[in-house]
Amino acid sequence: LLLLIAVSGEIPSDWVGRAVGSESYAAALLTRLKREGEVKLRSKDGVRGYLLRNKAKQYLLVHYGDDVRLYLSGANSTNHVKSEPEKRLRLHRMSMVWIYLSVAGVPVYKSSKLDFFSPMFHPVPSWEGQKMIGKDMGGYYGTLEFKRSMAKEIGGSRACGVLLTSMKPYIVYNSMDCLMKWAKKTERTMRSRLEAVFRNKGYHAPADAVMFGNRIDMLLRLLESDGGIKGNLFALDDIYERIYFIPLIKEAQIQVRLIMNPEEDRRLRDFLCTALWKVNGADGSLDDGVDYDGNPVYFCYDLELWRLNRVRGKIEREERGIIYCFDYQEKAMASYMGGEAVVKGIVKEKAVRYLEDR
Repeated sequence: LLLLIAVSGEIPSDWVGRAVGSESYAAALLTRLKREGEVKLRSKDGVRGYLLRNKAKQYLLVHYGDDVRLYLSGANSTNHVKSEPEKRLRLHRMSMVWIYLSVAGVPVYKSSKLDFFSPMFHPVPSWEGQKMIGKDMGGYYGTLEFKRSMAKEIGGSRACGVLLTSMKPYIVYNSMDCLMKWAKKTERTMRSRLEAVFRNKGYHAPADAVMFGNRIDMLLRLLESDGGIKGNLFALDDIYERIYFIPLIKEAQIQVRLIMNPEEDRRLRDFLCTALWKVNGADGSLDDGVDYDGNPVYFCYDLELWRLNRVRGKIEREERGIIYCFDYQEKAMASYMGGEAVVKGIVKEKAVRYLEDR
């Protein structure tokens, strides 16, 4: 818990239970840590969060120095947490991602992941002479790990960090429970600057985006947003070719798992294809095949926003289509796709068992 507060600066009070595994344990732990002078609760302007006291900072610097030194040094926002609501909410937005990915099993601390953004990190050359990312690549990197070495024009980006896998990089955002402010020029610069780093480090695929949100119904708001009256809120645009939405709920950790493990995603898709009459394996095709009644079938459980937008358009034109998604996505998917689509929910627990049994 102390490590997560350190890298976050301040964590939302209602996320402590998620961080440590249970609400009852969180209550007991916080009582002890407050009594011992390790953490404090800040409740101001309707925003409640936990911060580290100096005693805890010194403990972490001695025992976990490599993991926390960046966050507990100098004037960084994670070391000197400001009291303004907007700045605190930004820390909360980033904290949710740290906690969620950590609980989902993604390496988040420096000691457990490759030092990717270090000038000393170099990808492994392949037999063809190209620089290749190794299969052990994987981890989440907060903005403090790379922003300081880049130009000031990306300082206003709403990105929380970068999620790296063995196949490709993802730039991570957290919309929480509302449409976030979205400056297209700044976010385009963020992507282009990071992609230059990615290419130099051995990634050949373009960067995609992962958009987190508090609940599954944020999916509809993101898909249907027109940018707001002033045009300064998130809406689908040309900055990213693919944007994957993941709700910050326990069930959706399978989406993180499939992003981090492309081979498992392929196995799951191959299994779903056994229910089809004909499989469409063509690159760039919108549908995944047709069922035994001749209906086009779409596997949409990864919640990629642009593809969902195109799938709905095609279903509206053809007045038919079968959608496969996870059971916790089913209601939101049916609402978005409309009455012409038949939505079939994949039981998440059965999908997990299938992946673990293979």
